Formats: sequence, structure tokens, C-alpha cells
Amino acid sequence: MNIGKKSLGVLLVVVIVVAAGGGTVLFRTGKLPFLPGATVAAADSTATADVASVRKDKDGPEVMPIPVELARAEARGIAAYYRAASVVEADRLVDLVAKVPGRIQTIQVEEGDWVEKGSVLAEFENERERIQLRKAELTLADKQRLLERTERMLAEELISRQEFDEVESTCRLAEAERDLAAINLEDTRIRAPFSGRVTDRKVVAGQQVPAAAAAFTLGDFSPLRVRVHLPEAVARKIEEGQRVLVAPEAVETDLEAVVERISPVVDPATSTVRLTLLLDEDGAAMRVGAFVKVRITTDRRNDALAIPKLALVEEGALRSVFVAAADTVRKVEVETGLYDETHVEVLEGVAAGDFVVTMGQGGLRSGTVIKVLNPAEVGYQTGDSSGNDPARDGDGSLVAKAD
Repeated sequence: MNIGKKSLGVLLVVVIVVAAGGGTVLFRTGKLPFLPGATVAAADSTATADVASVRKDKDGPEVMPIPVELARAEARGIAAYYRAASVVEADRLVDLVAKVPGRIQTIQVEEGDWVEKGSVLAEFENERERIQLRKAELTLADKQRLLERTERMLAEELISRQEFDEVESTCRLAEAERDLAAINLEDTRIRAPFSGRVTDRKVVAGQQVPAAAAAFTLGDFSPLRVRVHLPEAVARKIEEGQRVLVAPEAVETDLEAVVERISPVVDPATSTVRLTLLLDEDGAAMRVGAFVKVRITTDRRNDALAIPKLALVEEGALRSVFVAAADTVRKVEVETGLYDETHVEVLEGVAAGDFVVTMGQGGLRSGTVIKVLNPAEVGYQTGDSSGNDPARDGDGSLVAKAD
């Protein structure tokens, strides 16, 4: 019995020693000595040493700075705009219609031709009207000769005044008949009521045209106008004579216009007010019907505290920016005012001279360490050029310097 107990004690000691040795081997090699080929996952000390983004020292983990770009909040002129879209309109663009039915005999113009006021654009078959006019002219000539003889006879008191009045009345009637025949002949011609350019020819020679049918479209392109419809609240901020920027879709150069008229009424169907804009002479090369975008200034401030629109971080109805202080940032809410294409006015939250982050906001939060990519461009410094420690305030935190 005693021998058995001693043997059992020795066996337990051997097992403990072997287990301890195996643990050491497992810790050093990652393999179990009594299970050949078996491995466990072990941390590679060499790979750990190569990770540069996270290191530990006596002060704690090092954090890689996030690269950002900054801009300075400063006073500048800023204007608020309202944008609208419309088309270019001619001063006059009318359809010329046939006054009488008939067949087109000749056409004198084509689309794109410039015509002067009174020019004949087309003429109907009008032989009947020509003959009637000639007949009326002959009748009038005969009556006029009779009237001349009657006048001499009246002077010699060979006829009474009543006989002379009857001859004179007949002559005046013949004159009216001649004028009526001339009008009938003129109705067979289509003339330009004003100088302009033919934009559309709707008839061809030989075509039978009914009365009041459109034959041509004539446009007067000097000057050109643009009409836009604005909300009543916006229209109240605009004055007649105000300059407006017009950007044609097909032309790279922007044009200027002036507010010529503001409608005194509000369209009840759309709750908008119509503005008529008169294009400058530079717009004479524009085509009628061309699509344009209009930008109208509704408000302006010459000394607004502004920051780039890229600096804004919008979260629902809240707007905020990241303000840089030395090598960190803090997030502050802001209240904005006017804005244009590139900048926005800040009413509260940012002071003049503050530096705001314009690029790289995605990985930021208050206290994040940053690396400024454009310090020289915006005049941002965290220390002097001699390599001394950055300036610090009373509590030892870094303080930014501005040129």
C-alpha cells in the first residue's frame, strides 16, 4: 500500500513538470509538444511592430492626425440671389394672315429674310380686282372732266348751283368707288406691317388659302425680352431698372438685362408676379425661344461675416462647422444668413478670424487631432518658424496664430 502511494505521487509530479514545459513551448512556438502538428493562433510580434498607426508608450496610444483644409471666417460682400428659368422673346412676333380667300400667285420671301415695313411678302391671283380698279379709275376720270366743264359753266352763270352740286356729288362718288377697288386689290397682297425677319413661311405658290389663314410669321428682334414669374415675396424685393444676369444655355458668355416692368397684380393661379426683362444690345445675337437661366439679386450686404459653403455640416435642420484650434477641432452650431455660389453668411457661432474646416469633416468630432494641408495659404500656424514650441494659453493648450 505504501509503495503504491509513493508511485502515484511521483507520477503526478512528472505530469505537472511536463505540463509546465509544454506550456512554455506553447507560449514560445505556438505548438503543443505532445500533439505533433497541432497549432494555435499566436500574435506575431514582428507584424505588431510594423503597425505604425497605433503605438503605445508611457503616455498612452498615439493617434494619427486627420488631414484637413481650412478657411478663415472674414468679412466680405455677399448677395442673395433668386434663380428662374425662361425663354427669350421677341419684341413683336406676329402671324400675318390672308384678308381674303384666294390662290397664292407669287411668294417674295423665304424664312430668315429681313423685310422692311410695307414690303410685299406674297400676292394672290387678282386679275379681277385689277380690272375693277382700272374701271373705277376710268369712271372717275370721266366724272372729273365733267366736273371741270360744269365749274366753268357755273362761273359763266350758264347753269344753276344745284346742277353743279349734282355733278360734283357724282364725281365724289366715283372717287370713292375707285378707292374701294384699290382696297380690294390691296387685300390680295400680304405686306409686312413692320420691319423684321421672317421666321416662318406657312404657304406655297399655287395654294388655295382661306380668309384669316396664317401665311407668315414675322418677328421684330430689337429689342429682345425675357419674362419670368417670381413669388410675390421675392418680387417685392426687386425694383424697376435693376440689373439682372441672364445665362443662355447655348452661349457661354453671360448677358445682362434690366428689369423693365413689374406686373402690378399677382397671378391667382400660381401666386406669382410677372417680371419683364429687357436684354442689352449684346443679346441681339440670341435666338428667339432660346432657353435661359436668370439670376436676380434680392438682397446684399457689403460686410457680412462669411465662410465657404463647403465648411457647413448639415444634420437635418441643424447646421454646424468644425473650428480649428491649434492641432484639434471643436464642433460648433451656427446660424446662417445670406448665401451666394461659394460663401454663406454666419450670424452666430463663428467669430471673425476663426479657421473652419472645409475638407475632411467626415472623420472629425470635437477634440480630433488634425493635420492642416494648407496652412500657408490661409495663414494658419501652431508655432513659430524657429521650431520653438507652439504658443500656449494659460491652461497650456495650443493656440493658433494668424498672419
